[in-house]
Amino acid sequence: MSIGFRVVKLGEVASFVRGITFKPTDVVPVGTPGSVLCMRTKNVQSVLDLTDVWAVDASLVRRQEQFLRRGDTLVSSANSWNLVGKCSWIPEMDLPASFGGFVSVLRPDSSNLNPRYLYHWFSNPRTQAMVRSFGRRTTNISNLNFDRCLTLDLPLPPIEEQERVVELLDKADELRAKRREALTSLGGLQRAVFLDMFGDPVLNSRRWPRVTLGSLLSEIQSGHSPQCLDRPALAGEWAVLKLGAVSKCEYNQLQNKALPAGVTPNKEDEIQVGDLLFSRKNTPDLIAACVLIRKTAPRLLMPDLIFRLKLAPGAEVDAAFLHQLLIFPTKRRKIQSLAGGSAGSMPNISKAKLRDVEVELPPLDLQREFAARSNLIESAVAAHRAALAELDALFASLQERAFRGAL
Repeated sequence: MSIGFRVVKLGEVASFVRGITFKPTDVVPVGTPGSVLCMRTKNVQSVLDLTDVWAVDASLVRRQEQFLRRGDTLVSSANSWNLVGKCSWIPEMDLPASFGGFVSVLRPDSSNLNPRYLYHWFSNPRTQAMVRSFGRRTTNISNLNFDRCLTLDLPLPPIEEQERVVELLDKADELRAKRREALTSLGGLQRAVFLDMFGDPVLNSRRWPRVTLGSLLSEIQSGHSPQCLDRPALAGEWAVLKLGAVSKCEYNQLQNKALPAGVTPNKEDEIQVGDLLFSRKNTPDLIAACVLIRKTAPRLLMPDLIFRLKLAPGAEVDAAFLHQLLIFPTKRRKIQSLAGGSAGSMPNISKAKLRDVEVELPPLDLQREFAARSNLIESAVAAHRAALAELDALFASLQERAFRGAL
């Protein structure tokens, strides 16, 4: 443990600032004279997301402390249980900005606390787990318990040591960020290859023949959603996938809930390599997500909110091609428009409507050429994900050592 290392209560050296309140009608276009940017929970990502920012009149910011400052930690303070406490670092902002009532700011009150050190400590998994455990739950929302958070023990070495810790963690985090950027680029590459080979499927300028999706399928299978435990499966346990397993159009098998002991799994619902899974029900922007299963753990089951699209024997379609076709942005938006549902509910796409979707069908040999290229890209993606996992493990180890004074 470093010399001068001590532990203080978070509230001794930092405080939370609550966001502003406003009505939906108060939102104005970004750049409106007299307005300020207004961050909300959607902006709180691993890196502050500025792709979809609201603005409100500056008069709604009642106190000077409610303006964001470089070095603030923006915290999601009212969200689903698994997201409450999630936080972002605030860099230098180009425009004045505040934040709404569902987020808050954690800000140092002492010159003995480096703001970046505070961010790294608050964002580390151990602290995040504690913050979530403090949450006050309502029906669907968990609220950050500010008072309990301020009683958390904060390891506080001398400011010079904090700066050294920040430098090391920032360098490790930069390596992770570069891997994530590479993965994003590879995802864009796959779409670019598809566009180059087939064009925009909705415009169909190359006049590929169109057939109904149903004509290519032998069956659209539905899963089941029994009451599950509120945790992922342990080794050897059966589990049911959550919608999050497919919602980003990339398979995430860790998004699952364990099946309780004594509940017999429906083995016909077990996920298999080669499956084409489609989310029939979700929020409007996430519905109609689709994944192709290239690798999966055993004993994972489909929920009832996900379809399995079974290709008919002899169908002139390649699964990798069909997957990319269904998630191509213009095509997916067209499919999403088929969703129906009552006001306030998550929209749903029926089997009948999905069968009637028209799909463009280039020659099978051209589809297979795309699949071969896609497989090469997927191999590169897998390599980058493995490297990222190693960097994540290294970063977690550095964090753990840093916050017990052993780095």
